[in-house]
Amino acid sequence: MPRNTIRETNILFVCIDNSCTSQIAEAIARHLAPPKTRVFSAGITPIDVIHPFVAKVMKEVGISISGQNAKGLGAVPLEEIDLAVTLSEEIKGKCPALPSRVKLEHWSIPDLKRATGGEAAMQAAFRYVRDEIDRKVAALFLDHWRNVA
Repeated sequence: MPRNTIRETNILFVCIDNSCTSQIAEAIARHLAPPKTRVFSAGITPIDVIHPFVAKVMKEVGISISGQNAKGLGAVPLEEIDLAVTLSEEIKGKCPALPSRVKLEHWSIPDLKRATGGEAAMQAAFRYVRDEIDRKVAALFLDHWRNVA
């Protein structure tokens, strides 16, 4: 199927505060997304700032998070979402009601708010999560291409 005939898909990544894991997932997904895919992230209880290590570890792999900001579910067009992915054990089962047509997936990603230690330990934790999310997003989009081929 030619790329220009693929239906638009809208993906939402959800975590508790939209400061770390969902921001990483949004940036990676935007970078890898098939055509006509819109990507969003949001938090159940968002905070005002994205953790500074997110920008650092994403820059290491050539992905910018400029233009991204922490936001709640109210800032996302939920009625247009096709797939919602929750990202931590803390949020599993806590995602508010989504439209019935939304497919819901859960990825067990370590909660970066629990990362401790000095700068090197923190960066290692953020890199690990970045790489885990990268693998899962790549697999998600590989499935997409298999299903439209």
